[in-house]
Amino acid sequence: MKKTLALLVLITLFGCEKESPIQNTCLNGDCYTNFYIDTFGHPGTYQDIQGVWHIKHAGLNYFTVKGTVSPLDPHYVINGIPLVSTGFDSNFFYTPGNVIWTYPVYSFLGLWSSNQMNTPIPIGTQTYTFPQLVQQTTIENLAGYEIQHNPNVDVNHPAYPTYFATYSKYTYTPHQNMVFFDDFVGRTASIYISVTFGEDKVTIEKELKIVFEN
Repeated sequence: MKKTLALLVLITLFGCEKESPIQNTCLNGDCYTNFYIDTFGHPGTYQDIQGVWHIKHAGLNYFTVKGTVSPLDPHYVINGIPLVSTGFDSNFFYTPGNVIWTYPVYSFLGLWSSNQMNTPIPIGTQTYTFPQLVQQTTIENLAGYEIQHNPNVDVNHPAYPTYFATYSKYTYTPHQNMVFFDDFVGRTASIYISVTFGEDKVTIEKELKIVFEN
């Protein structure tokens, strides 16, 4: 009888034990991000009512995308370093010699997630696909990464999509410098930003639309 009572007490104690609360990834609950074009060095740069950034060329061959992201819960801060990563991509490509085109990228690192890489790209009087271009020349992206010329490139390799981004990691104030040559004036671009908080717990994606102007 005593053993039975003791067993019932143990069952009751464990049955009443409260579950641990779910750990918030960000310090104040919901995670947030804010990104913008730094106007320093580019007088007259502004964002219009549609949200498009008009970047004025003022002699500098680069501009800077800056941002702020929400602080993490201390659980995701190791030795003072927040576990947050910001990746930058764009649909704006160019080759040495400033042959420029925009390519249909619809999500961060999404270039190789569908058949978009076989979309014809008109350059001069010729038409190419992205894999064909990589086999012939080096390709640059506005976000700052380079796809080097490789005649034997395997665009279907599982690691290939990881090349399509630049990163600003372990900081609450991410930023990325991007080129702005004279030949860009009059063209438009989309910049894709993906922020990952706390070991892939939360991901927020943003898009900045820009116009290059004199």
